[in-house]
Amino acid sequence: MSSSHFVSHHRKDLSTEMIRTKIAHRKSLSQKENRYKEYERNRHFGLKDVNIPTLENSVLVNINETLQDLVPEKANIKPRSKKTIESDERKLMLQKYKEEKQLKKLKEQREKAKQGVFKTGVYRPDIPHFLLTNQNAMKLERQKVNLRS
Repeated sequence: MSSSHFVSHHRKDLSTEMIRTKIAHRKSLSQKENRYKEYERNRHFGLKDVNIPTLENSVLVNINETLQDLVPEKANIKPRSKKTIESDERKLMLQKYKEEKQLKKLKEQREKAKQGVFKTGVYRPDIPHFLLTNQNAMKLERQKVNLRS
């Protein structure tokens, strides 16, 4: 009885559906691992918010001075790769774009403030001439004269 159990289990494992499910499972696991590795690798390269003040600049200056004292001058010069130079340029361009966008937004706000508040009121258009009779026309002219004075 137990031997037949193993045989049927072995046949089940060799069926095409089972093989496909195993392959799909392995593939999804490898995708998850790759995604996690990519996330971990790119995790530390996030762009910093310009509006948040940081004290890193002052700390870095002190560290660089101590490194210059300890390491010879020739070792300090490191060739920067093309990728890092391009990424720095992109970051600078992004920074400039954000600053320009902020300035544009501020200018628009100032222009809106200069224009003043949009006022609403009751719209009373003039009565069309074909509807006017002579008596109504005389009344309207008197009202306009009274309003002007």
